Amino acid sequence: MSSSFSRLQERIREKIENPGARAVTYVAFGDSVTQGCMELGVIEYERVYHQVLKRSVERRFPGTVFNAINSGFSGDSAVASRVRWERDVFMYKPDLVTIAFGLNDAHGGPEGVEPFIRSISELVERLRCETDADILLLIPGMMMKRDNENVHETHRKIVPDFIRVAEAGYLAMYVEALRAYANKEQVPCFDSYVLWEQMERDGIDIHKRLSNGINHPDPAYHEELGEALAHKMFS
Repeated sequence: MSSSFSRLQERIREKIENPGARAVTYVAFGDSVTQGCMELGVIEYERVYHQVLKRSVERRFPGTVFNAINSGFSGDSAVASRVRWERDVFMYKPDLVTIAFGLNDAHGGPEGVEPFIRSISELVERLRCETDADILLLIPGMMMKRDNENVHETHRKIVPDFIRVAEAGYLAMYVEALRAYANKEQVPCFDSYVLWEQMERDGIDIHKRLSNGINHPDPAYHEELGEALAHKMFS
């Protein structure tokens, strides 16, 4: 198994060997995608990626107890999330933390890139210094590039702003900055963006894979992502 997640693997073995040991704790920290938001008014609690990962771990390691904490918050960004760090991450004394931001941050344009990376960096450094948690950065997937039939009438007013962000290439800018940071600081990451790039190369209309037509991947994608994360951690 990958040494990048040695702490997680150690805790899983400990819990299997000693049922009285503390449960293995995973905090999924991020925005609306992590929260499980789909189309308007729908939150998917069971098929969101971190719950898929939880079930995959339980199948792979019978006898462990793997608690997945949903610390996703719709509309959040890396910078704004600072007010939640203590309550939604550190208080759980996690063994694994995934960090998933970028979709909302990208609306900040070029001037927002540096604060975005600084916030991610400071959270990672605090986790490294104050916890024993393994850390995984999630590079965000794609957002809408054009208007489409999946967008609810309630959201029509925000479409022009998303089109502007798409045409300016801001999300790709944040993706590249996050990739560069992860590479420089040797932070394990999973690049969701490349999965969406592959969809486009395969001729798939990405808007059909966005539940709200804007920035929420469909449940099938969450299941694919959750299984891919399990493969990365335990293969």
